[in-house]
Amino acid sequence: MSTQLVDQSLVRNQDEGTRLAEADCSLDNVNRLEAELLKLPQIDCPLHHNFAPHIYLREITMPEGAFVIGREHTTEHFNIILTGRASVLMDGVIHEIQAPCIIKSNAGVRKILYIHETMRWATVHPTDETNIEILEETLTVKTPAYRDHEMRKQLEDFQKKLIELKEKQ
Repeated sequence: MSTQLVDQSLVRNQDEGTRLAEADCSLDNVNRLEAELLKLPQIDCPLHHNFAPHIYLREITMPEGAFVIGREHTTEHFNIILTGRASVLMDGVIHEIQAPCIIKSNAGVRKILYIHETMRWATVHPTDETNIEILEETLTVKTPAYRDHEMRKQLEDFQKKLIELKEKQ
């Protein structure tokens, strides 16, 4: 099976993608959708972090049936689809993506995915940084809704630990 390289500047002009109205896909609308989805129970998508000289590779596994909104990235980078199949909204166009596939992503792009078959997706970033927290802060944009969600999760985790400590006493 051969791997295909998908350059987003070319994909946008292909007939197989379904063009949506620009207003429907604006970053503001995607951010509003994210805020609503963060109110729902979240699925577990295991992450693996890999490093080589000058390279950070982040691999995520997304289960079949999942609806996933990726973060906006601050840099140009590659995405490598290792397994699976998904419908992916990128720059106002819905594409059917199936492994194996390589996608070049530009800075400022957010992707919305519906996973048809469990998917392993890797992003490859040029960097010398190895601290995951710093990488998340420098390579992606966390929306206010996502930061609120993180804070609520930290509070819930803290409350659980307090209850566990109290039960042990």
